[in-house]
Amino acid sequence: MPASVRHRHPALRLITLLLLLAAAACFGVSMVRISFSPSFIAALQQLPGLGALPTACVNGGIAAYSGLTLATGGDPTVNAACLSHIRDAGQANLGVQPLTLLAGLAIVGAVALIVWGPRGHRLLSGALSLVAGTLLVLNALQLGQVFAGHFGRGASAITSGPDLGLWVVLGLLVLVPLVQLVAAGVGWVRLALAPIEEGSPARH
Repeated sequence: MPASVRHRHPALRLITLLLLLAAAACFGVSMVRISFSPSFIAALQQLPGLGALPTACVNGGIAAYSGLTLATGGDPTVNAACLSHIRDAGQANLGVQPLTLLAGLAIVGAVALIVWGPRGHRLLSGALSLVAGTLLVLNALQLGQVFAGHFGRGASAITSGPDLGLWVVLGLLVLVPLVQLVAAGVGWVRLALAPIEEGSPARH
């Protein structure tokens, strides 16, 4: 293998590790946010004397769930500007979400492979990244049913949706295998061109 290809491995390893660590850190950022549903807002506005909901409730939502919250079953972060009288968010605790937990463990496994795994096995970190991203997407798709089951009839008053943290984590996880594929492609091209470069006449 050419020296240029060999010397690129430490840089690739560092870039991959930084991407995975950033994805793990973003698990602490809001991934899912619940808000009042449009039908509930419309119904409130039709009731005399109530008026419109505060802007903080409409734009900022009611509560936010980070990846860490979903993975550990912790309490969500309540939007105090909307519901200032709520002090205990335990009633909105969804419990441990297995798919999010497995996604977090997959990221940890990918980091472990980068740091301690043999060179041939480090490429598995890209596969684990894709697995983690797929699990997060599946979890986001089924969270609507989780909210409906948790809040019962009250679930019709809220709507859930992905938040910024989910998109950031997914983007970082997709970048891991992409970076590895690009680096591998460059390496293969260099290996293919090496015989041509060695056989070409030396310039004086």
